[in-house]
Amino acid sequence: MLYKSFDVIGIVNVTTLDEGLVSLVKEQYRIKAILITVSIWAGNILEGWIGTNRILEISDYVLDSMDDIATGPVAMTKINRINIDEVIPEGQIFKIGVNCGAVATDLHGAYEYEIVK
Repeated sequence: MLYKSFDVIGIVNVTTLDEGLVSLVKEQYRIKAILITVSIWAGNILEGWIGTNRILEISDYVLDSMDDIATGPVAMTKINRINIDEVIPEGQIFKIGVNCGAVATDLHGAYEYEIVK
């Protein structure tokens, strides 16, 4: 299994995506899962895309948060690993992002992936 970290800094009233995981002709990837935490719960939507197809849409309320750094994570019983198990077609990109409303949420985590070709 391979891992690549990501950070997405949310912007109020904007959908922000990271640079993503690019599947190449010589090295095609299967995205197995994402490991994730959010900066704050604000009712924003986590999105996952392969090319122009949205394959993931989850509220930040169900994800682990690191809202209070001084006392530790706010919750450790929520989701921090999202299974995906999709092959990224050659030349396509898997991207993770956040669609923010009036309050911005940041995403921090890693892609869990493997080489399939």
